[in-house]
Amino acid sequence: MKALEQRLRWAFYHHGRFVTKYPLFFIAIPLLITAVLFTGVFVSFTKETDAEILYGPEGTKSLHNMVIIDELYSDVVSKNMLLRHRTKIGIWGQVIITPYNGNNVLNVPVMEDVLKLHDIIIDISINYNGSVYKYTDLCLTWENKCPEIDILSTLHYDPKEVENINMTYPLLYKSNGEKIFIGMQLGGVTLNEAGVVAQSSAMMLTYSLRFNTNDEQLLGRVWEKEFLNVVNNFQSDELSIYPYVSSSFSDELDKSSAISLYLIAIVGVIVVSFSILSLSVSDWVRTKPLLACSGIGAASLALGSTFGLLSYAGLPYGNAAGPVPFLILGIGVDDMFIMVSAWRQTNPCKSTETRIRESLRESAMSVTITTVTDIVAFGIGCISPFYSIRLLCTYAAIAVFFTYVYMITFFAAFMVVTGYREEQNRHAITFQKVFPKECAPSTAYSIFCAGGSFEWPYESDEKQPISNDTHAPNPSDSALMIFFRKYYGPFLTTKISVIVVVVLYFAYLAVTIWGVIHLEEGLDLKTAASDDSYLRAYYEEEESYFRLYGPDMMVVVTEELDYFDPDVQTEIEIVMTELEDSKYFFDSSLSVSWLREYLRFLNVLGIKNPSKQRFLQILQNQFLILPVYRQFVPDIIFNAANTSIISSRFYVTGKELDTSAKQRNMFWKIRRVLSKSPLDLITFHAIAPWLLEQYESIRYNTLLTLSIGLSTIFIISLLLIPHPLCSLLVTFAVASSVLGVLGFMSIWNVPLDSISMVGMVIGIGFSVDYTAHIAYGFTVAPATTRRQRSIFALYSLGTPILQGAVSSILAVCVILAVQSYIYRTFFKLVLLVVSIGALHGIFFLPVFLMLLIPIKENTEAEENKNGPMACIVWSG
Repeated sequence: MKALEQRLRWAFYHHGRFVTKYPLFFIAIPLLITAVLFTGVFVSFTKETDAEILYGPEGTKSLHNMVIIDELYSDVVSKNMLLRHRTKIGIWGQVIITPYNGNNVLNVPVMEDVLKLHDIIIDISINYNGSVYKYTDLCLTWENKCPEIDILSTLHYDPKEVENINMTYPLLYKSNGEKIFIGMQLGGVTLNEAGVVAQSSAMMLTYSLRFNTNDEQLLGRVWEKEFLNVVNNFQSDELSIYPYVSSSFSDELDKSSAISLYLIAIVGVIVVSFSILSLSVSDWVRTKPLLACSGIGAASLALGSTFGLLSYAGLPYGNAAGPVPFLILGIGVDDMFIMVSAWRQTNPCKSTETRIRESLRESAMSVTITTVTDIVAFGIGCISPFYSIRLLCTYAAIAVFFTYVYMITFFAAFMVVTGYREEQNRHAITFQKVFPKECAPSTAYSIFCAGGSFEWPYESDEKQPISNDTHAPNPSDSALMIFFRKYYGPFLTTKISVIVVVVLYFAYLAVTIWGVIHLEEGLDLKTAASDDSYLRAYYEEEESYFRLYGPDMMVVVTEELDYFDPDVQTEIEIVMTELEDSKYFFDSSLSVSWLREYLRFLNVLGIKNPSKQRFLQILQNQFLILPVYRQFVPDIIFNAANTSIISSRFYVTGKELDTSAKQRNMFWKIRRVLSKSPLDLITFHAIAPWLLEQYESIRYNTLLTLSIGLSTIFIISLLLIPHPLCSLLVTFAVASSVLGVLGFMSIWNVPLDSISMVGMVIGIGFSVDYTAHIAYGFTVAPATTRRQRSIFALYSLGTPILQGAVSSILAVCVILAVQSYIYRTFFKLVLLVVSIGALHGIFFLPVFLMLLIPIKENTEAEENKNGPMACIVWSG
């Protein structure tokens, strides 16, 4: 472990010599590489905007079940199906209608406008390949015709009929005995004493289109756009209208997540300004404004190389990867501050080559540790079942790699240029030689021009250990470095402060654990819509009026059964009854079971315990041909000879699933019930693969990612930090930080979903940045006591950690201007990650290092032989 660390330090020390000799080469090569790679953005750049693909987990049970159901039922539903038969969300338009005047949508003036709107929608015409298509040409058919909207057909499309009709709810009984579920067509319903609808606060109209072929999908997308245009332009004095189409969520999420160039420019200006301010001192030779710009330039080159390379590789850009530029700017600036801090600790009276070599030896090792762990953290995210996370982590991992390469080449070369300028006592802006302040000819010259030319105050050229003795300050130390060395470090390591820190840490853990226990899971579509999007208004109306009735969950029997057998009938009934008796589903009145209806039909005929042949014969030739029972045809699959049923399906209706917790528990409930049955049963709904499966995948993948990430970080830390207990403590600090992020996510009302899960990956990366720097600084500190080592670690690395944290927060503050769930969530997560990570790095960890880590003692002979850093004797 120590040998590897020493070899890397040696390699960076010698790398500094090459950078010093050929700075222009190390500046030109990154520019050339980026210019070549960035052409990929113009040649091969593609985008993925489908929310189902981006935010639905892959390899889930629901996707497997969908394949099975599609294979079994492909023939019977290829052209004719009801909404409950779908295995894909499909293409459709929907509109929620609420009345202006009062609470009742079922009155003549309102219904007149509703029917006008309906007629306009039905009349929508689109041109495609020289042909004109209307809704009737594109609709999802049942019995070879577009299904009617039951509320409107019950009124015979006459608004005056609303005063005469007696409408039952949620089941509407037609004159032919057929019962129609209208719970998702009327909302906010009040029943009178007779049990019929007295008034309704909202109405939902749904228009579903076919989507089996590519042409149908293209036509459907064109129709959706025209649908939104028509509905949004409809004028009514009676109605408030809230439209939605199947592609709305994907389109709006992509639109709201688009990064404007002006926004990136604003972030750049803010970060550059902060970096310049951080690297500025009153000395015009030692101040480094242009070096700050080159650090931002290195991160920008890394982004250009990343986007170009991945474009050439054929990887699309998804809206979830939008925060990557802000993330990389923060990481790049953090690396820059680490390297500049190491430069400031070198002897300014030495040659530029010596200073660069010493700076890279001390800083590049620390930067390497965090880069490797960042890449590993994002690499783990690349195996996530969520495509959105894989995209973000792939872009981030490659960008972190390029950032690292360009920081030790491009930025290091600019450090060389800066070193030569300081060596020649030249002005930071004009590059003209200037007098030191003590030789300034005037006050104005002293303020705006003078600087440089000072003596190293120590007897030795090596960096000086922390001690209790008074010592001369390093003239290159910034005000923050002096603060950490002289005030903060000594104060934090006093006995009283240590006790307070330990108590505060356990209080932090208590709050964190409480938050984790109460952390919500799953993507909330309403919060994911941008604040000014029409989707938010739609989701609010839907939540107010249409959350009582949930999805019709399929229960599919995938094996061939003898349904005439009473034992089989009993097993199926046990499953249905257990679901209907639970709090997550309505009772049998809203379930759809062809077997129950058929057994009632046989009972009416006076037939009991029929043989298999007669059971099937009556089912096919008498039951399924009646109009009232035709709806069951797509739910029963016979073998080729029609002598057996090889599969069938039933439906149960979800109840009051108005929170993510209820949706999750409903999904788990139905799976538990089906798993207990001796029959081969699966469940499915069109929203399950990308929405409901999140509840199953998020928790498992969060634990998996944490386990792999922390294990890998421990191994990497063990290899690169020359002390095993330090590696263990770094891993523990990272785990503590990520746990804190999850806990405070709950307190800040951020659920754990496929978007916020990225925060955990980022948390691993950033937490390693803050903790590994301090641990490494503690390990290699030229000090003889634990307290002195903690103070030195804070002195040498506290400043860049604090500067990096502030710059990262500044970089993401601007994205609050984007009214997007992705960016709003990303801001919250980065703020939590950076704050909690920095808290561990400069508050908790120095104390625990001092309490738990043994130190290395230097002998005089060893120091004379190897220098003050070659300490090999461990003591308590």
